[in-house]
Amino acid sequence: MTRVGWAILVCCAVAGCGYGLSSRTAKDIKSIAVPFFENRTSEPNLEILVTEQIIDNLIEDNTLSVVNEQDADALLEGKIMTFENLPFSFNKQLNAEEYLVVVTVRVSLYDRKRNTAIWEGQSIKGDGSYFLDSPSEGTFDDALDEALKEITDRILNLTVQDW
Repeated sequence: MTRVGWAILVCCAVAGCGYGLSSRTAKDIKSIAVPFFENRTSEPNLEILVTEQIIDNLIEDNTLSVVNEQDADALLEGKIMTFENLPFSFNKQLNAEEYLVVVTVRVSLYDRKRNTAIWEGQSIKGDGSYFLDSPSEGTFDDALDEALKEITDRILNLTVQDW
C-alpha cells in the first residue's frame, strides 16, 4: 500500500473512532466556573436556584470539574430574562385551575484560555405546570423545579456536547 493509501486509512480509522479533525469545543477544557446568574426578573432568589441546579447537574455529569473562576478553563455566564406564572386552564366559572411557570435564560460559554466564546447568547426556555386546588398533582415549587430542570438539562447538553 502506498503512503497516501496508508494516510487515508489512518484518517478514516481515526475519524471512525470519534476523533474527528474538528470539534465545536476545545478538548483541553477540563474545568468550568459558574458564577451566579443575573436575575432580571422580580422573582426573588431565582438566580440562586438556577445557578445551584446548573452546578449540581455539572457535578453529577462529571465531564468537567466545577471550580472557582480563577482556576477554570471555561466560564458559563447567564442572565434570567423572564419569569412568568400564567393561567393555563380554566373551570366552567372561568376561574384559573392550572398555571404554567415559564422561565427564560440567556447563557454563554467562554474559553478562558483563548479568551473566546465557545457558544454565546443561547436563549433557553423551560416550563412546568401546577394545579391551584390540587397539590397532589403538583405545586408551584414542583412546576418551578420542572422548568429549571428543562433549562439546566439543555445547558448541560450544550456545555458538554462533543467533548
